[in-house]
Amino acid sequence: MISVTGDPAAGIDLDRVPALDDLQLGHLRHIENLVHQVPGDWSKMGGVDPGQELFDAYRYQLAYFAYTLGLAHYHWLPAAPSAVKPAFEKAVEKMLRRDVWGYWKETSRGARVLDPDIEELREPWTDPVVRENIMYSGHLYAMTALHAVLFDDDRYDRPGALTFEWNPVFQGLAPESHVYRRSSLGEAIYWQMVENGWLGVACEPNCIFIVCNQFPMLGFRFEDVRDGTARAEEATSAYAAAWERRGLYAGNGSYHPFLMVRQNQLVPPRGITNDAWVASVMNTWNRDLVRELFPRQVRGTLKTGPDGTISPYAPSVVPKVRAALDAGEPADLPQDTTEAVVDPTFGFVAAALSELGDERLRGLLAHADRFLNPTWDNGGLYYPRNDRSWDSEGNRIQVDAMTGNALLGYSRLNVPDGLWSLYQRPWTAEHFAEPHVSTQDGDFDLRRAYYHHDSRTLLLTARPRDGQRGDISLTIANAPSRPWTLRFDGVVVADSDNPDRVAVAGRTLCITTALDAETTLTLHWS
Repeated sequence: MISVTGDPAAGIDLDRVPALDDLQLGHLRHIENLVHQVPGDWSKMGGVDPGQELFDAYRYQLAYFAYTLGLAHYHWLPAAPSAVKPAFEKAVEKMLRRDVWGYWKETSRGARVLDPDIEELREPWTDPVVRENIMYSGHLYAMTALHAVLFDDDRYDRPGALTFEWNPVFQGLAPESHVYRRSSLGEAIYWQMVENGWLGVACEPNCIFIVCNQFPMLGFRFEDVRDGTARAEEATSAYAAAWERRGLYAGNGSYHPFLMVRQNQLVPPRGITNDAWVASVMNTWNRDLVRELFPRQVRGTLKTGPDGTISPYAPSVVPKVRAALDAGEPADLPQDTTEAVVDPTFGFVAAALSELGDERLRGLLAHADRFLNPTWDNGGLYYPRNDRSWDSEGNRIQVDAMTGNALLGYSRLNVPDGLWSLYQRPWTAEHFAEPHVSTQDGDFDLRRAYYHHDSRTLLLTARPRDGQRGDISLTIANAPSRPWTLRFDGVVVADSDNPDRVAVAGRTLCITTALDAETTLTLHWS
């Protein structure tokens, strides 16, 4: 990727090295801002349902924060775990709060809306992962297993690493603790899938959602990487076979949202939202099917607006657009602005387009930047929640917390087959043995962090936050036992014979400097 001529450090072509732009950095900063809010402060994350049961619940936002950070590290900042790991671990920490999973006690009792034959409610339980609730446990499993493969760190597989404390002040006879670790969480999910004939684990009682069962597949794969097992291969093949027998998708190519277990009844497809969400994740392990179906699923669902902007049609318009396309007639129909839209369709379509490398993502992001009120706060970029569906010109302006906080940032930081690459091509021991920034301190962002193995050059581009000059420090781990030269913007500032501004301790170097403008640091070992 890096072109080197003459001096290995001076000859690096910066334009060919991955670098985050201002918008991408803004999304990462917003995630960092949200996960570092004090416990119990969910500012900007509030959704339409106070019970944390719908699409914009905290668990979904936190999970996608972690996935976004993972994509940023893998594709953009591979030599700087320091830039994303603290925020990733904060997201996991918040996932363990009762605010996030406490809804399950009441949900575990069941409901007639999802089990029409129910005559009495079940006895509730507080453990949010022991049975069912894959809409929470699947994400937590994927997050903690992804953490392991990204950072070569099994902290979430230590005994008691995932402990759920049920201790409301005025409820119950005594506090309850449900103690897990990454591997025991995976075991609980695995055996439920086996018991359910590999159709998956229920989200709410009696309902097995297809999309929610994609995330434990990520967990199985990432844990296989750590343990040398092959559970993901077993799980994906058995799952695919079970749904081939049952019927994964309807005649029009759309996935069934879920199966009502007691009734053995598949719920009919409900539009592009579910299809896009499934496609964006299933692409990791069932790429051929996703690539076959998604063009049919997305056909006629997107409207071109002013200056190449793109947004989803209201659901009521899509059948008319598809009918026009079938008839070879003009299909640019007006929006139905009488129909309220309140879901994360915009965000999940963006996520799917980003994963599949569809050029229409640019139009969707352009629409977001023009009509969805992009807002900068404390250096972070997000799209604030807006429950109003349309503006006076018929442009879609609705934003849910999931889309505005998580999905648009995820889509902007993803690359074609980005999650697929994480799944299929995880880092090996060779990557973790390379020089990298293990810790960092100071008020700055890293736009670049890349180690070029052939030239033995670590390339970092740092920029002070908010334009404020300040001191920064970077700890470089795995430094080779060779003479080195440090350059700032091509100018030599230190070397192994004159280590000014660099503290050396074995194979660790600590660089300290004042940063008052964007600066590219190259550390080259000869």
